[in-house]
Amino acid sequence: MIRRTSTGRIRSPQLSSQTARRAMIALRAAALALSMALSIAWIPAAGLAQAVPGTLVQGENDALDYWLPQKERPDGEYTNGIRVSLTRSVAPLWGRLVRSALGCTGRETGRQRCLTTEFAIAQQMYTPEPLSHRAPEPDSVISAPVPGDRPFAGWLHGDVTANIISERRLTSFGVVAGITGRESGAEAVQKGFHHIINQVDPPGWRYQLGFHPAASLSYTDHLRFAFPDRSGHDIADLLPTWSAQAGNARTDAYGEVVARAGYHVSHPWSPAARARAGARDFGIWLYGGIRETLVAYDQTLDRSYTKNDSSFSVSRKPSVFSYTFGIAARRHSLTLTLGGTHVSREYETEEVPNHSYGTITVTVDRGLER
Repeated sequence: MIRRTSTGRIRSPQLSSQTARRAMIALRAAALALSMALSIAWIPAAGLAQAVPGTLVQGENDALDYWLPQKERPDGEYTNGIRVSLTRSVAPLWGRLVRSALGCTGRETGRQRCLTTEFAIAQQMYTPEPLSHRAPEPDSVISAPVPGDRPFAGWLHGDVTANIISERRLTSFGVVAGITGRESGAEAVQKGFHHIINQVDPPGWRYQLGFHPAASLSYTDHLRFAFPDRSGHDIADLLPTWSAQAGNARTDAYGEVVARAGYHVSHPWSPAARARAGARDFGIWLYGGIRETLVAYDQTLDRSYTKNDSSFSVSRKPSVFSYTFGIAARRHSLTLTLGGTHVSREYETEEVPNHSYGTITVTVDRGLER
């Protein structure tokens, strides 16, 4: 157990040398991936045979619930995620299956289709609510999950997504493959970050889901209905989406509707449509959406974990509702989005009925500068 000092503060234990070394390696790898993505994003487009039309860096954390008081922000369930992706206007191999479209140039008409491929690396981190279970002694915290808790889990994966783009529709085919366990780096990243900010070493990671390769295939279809003003700039749009994926990472299907409204609302996926609307125009908008997900399998909930030679698992709920909201602003090729997500209970014994987390997304759309 972790005990509080006489002043009421939690004493931060020292990381072992091996754990600290793994933490620094993981943090340096994440920083390297981030810097490489941003460096590639700013390479002049003329220097490339195929320009990089998009780079995205996204961070998610329940500490980013800026709409809640600091003491009310959660610290568990889906607690942290990071994603870095590069989108290129090429379609190697798979583009031969779509003979009516070529790689996106940013000069397509409203009726033309074009192709892009997105390459991404991402990490998600899941933990029980760490302060929700109290030991018999006052001012102490149980340092391991108890029956009914979700397991600690890290999920490190790479994604490749093939996109068929038109002004009214985006169709995507995706492949995701990765690993869980200590090799995912989630334990090292969380412990290393807590060590840097001088907080308590997060307990319980020795009970995390073990090493396991996993993969899934997905299909997603987006539509867009735009509402322009008299000058031709969009002031609002409606984005219905449906998606399905299958595999031993996750098997589910969802339907979603997102509405956006504001000043010069940017097209969400078409570089050509954004260029025609005015690449250097300033835009700002609000958004909100709802999603219903039917879940058949989720490796972070359906796999069991071991504690004291006993196996524990949770009962996953087959249907999950969520809603999102936020604000976004664009200037030149840069778009910044601040958002939040609330998710209903994902398993029967989840203590928080409406878990929330915040999202920060930075997108660099180099295709607009050619």
